[in-house]
Amino acid sequence: MGQTTFHRRQWLSIQQAVSHLSAVAEEPLTSADLADLAEEYQLDLYWYRPGQLLAYADDRGIRELETPLRLCPENHSDWQAIAGILRHRPALPAYEQDTPLLEDAEGNRLRITFERSQRPEPFSSRWYPTFAELVVKRSQLEQLEPQIFSSPQETDSELKAHLLLNVIWELEQLALDGSKPGLSPAWLASELARRNGDIDRSAVERVLAAAEREGARQAH
Repeated sequence: MGQTTFHRRQWLSIQQAVSHLSAVAEEPLTSADLADLAEEYQLDLYWYRPGQLLAYADDRGIRELETPLRLCPENHSDWQAIAGILRHRPALPAYEQDTPLLEDAEGNRLRITFERSQRPEPFSSRWYPTFAELVVKRSQLEQLEPQIFSSPQETDSELKAHLLLNVIWELEQLALDGSKPGLSPAWLASELARRNGDIDRSAVERVLAAAEREGARQAH
C-alpha cells in the first residue's frame, strides 16, 4: 500500500489533518485542537506503525500491524497520555512493557509486542505511539467540521428542546437506577442514546462535556 494512496483515500496523519482544518477554517490551527477533541472523546485516534507485531489480548496468537488500529479510550490515564502526544508531549509507559490497548475492525483487542531480540527497554517510548504514528479517519474529521467551526449560537440552536427534555428524563431514570455512579460523559451519552433512539449521541456528549467543564471552572 503506497503512502500517497493510503492517506488520500481514508486516513490523514495528524499534520495533514491540521493542515486540512486550517485551510477550511482559514485560520491557523494546531494539533492541540485535535487533542481537545480527543480528550472530549469526540475524535478517534489510530496507531499506524507498519510491520509492528501485535498480540491478541485473549492469547489467540500474534499478527502484524498492516492498517491503522483504533486506540481504545477506556483507560483514562492511557488516553490522557495519547492526547498529550498531540500536544507534543511524548508518552512513556507507566510500568514495565505497558502499552495502550488497540481494537481492530472486528472488535478484537490487541497490544503491540516485540520479538525477544528486538524488545525495547521496559520504559522505552517504543511502547507508545509517536506523533508521526498517530492518524485519524478522514471521514470522521469531515463529519466533525460543522461542529468544529460552528459559532456558540449555532451550536446552541442544534440543541432542540425535545432533545434536552429527553436527556433530562433519561438522566432521572439513570439516577433512579443508581447502578453506575461516576462514569464518564462518553459512557453516559452512549447509555442515553441506547435507551432512547431519538437522542443524538454526539450532541448529548457535547452537552455533558460542556457541563463538566463548566462545573470544573466553578469549582475553582
